Amino acid sequence: MKIAVLEGDIKLIDKIKKDFENYEIKTDDADIGNGADLWITIIGIVSFVFLQGKKINENLDAWLEIGKKVNKLFKNKNKPMFIDKEAAISLAVNKISKKTKISNIDLIQESELIDKTMITKDFNINFNPYNYYILVFKVNHDEHFIFCIKSNGQIRLVDYFEGTEWNFNLDWENHNKRNDYYN
Repeated sequence: MKIAVLEGDIKLIDKIKKDFENYEIKTDDADIGNGADLWITIIGIVSFVFLQGKKINENLDAWLEIGKKVNKLFKNKNKPMFIDKEAAISLAVNKISKKTKISNIDLIQESELIDKTMITKDFNINFNPYNYYILVFKVNHDEHFIFCIKSNGQIRLVDYFEGTEWNFNLDWENHNKRNDYYN
């Protein structure tokens, strides 16, 4: 997972390193300016969760923990500038967990809309700072959550639907009383 901050924002870099102290941390600097210099520090957070490539469902507790930490970073005055797809997934899983109790979750579709991969100064970390991540999750075998998350951490779209037309055991009396998943 990669999180980018303005180069020299020592306070935020230290906070991220503290929040993720149980993970291997790598940092590198990159100039992402288009015509003018805009130097950032990319913080690579290496986790067993990401290295194993396991499904979210198999490491749900770890994804929830990471999602809470990433979400908390965006509540600060100094926010990260950019996040990668893994960080966006963790934000989405965190948001889903606030709407419904997750007993099963699968990322069934994912897409990155813009491919402007850049390689950092020392070629240690590949990073794609300008992107939209489209993520579709199937939760509890029947609920679907669709997210569009910008690489700046902004959640642009959240949509929800159920596969109720195939759920013959659905309690139709209480169907209309379900939680509002849009806010």
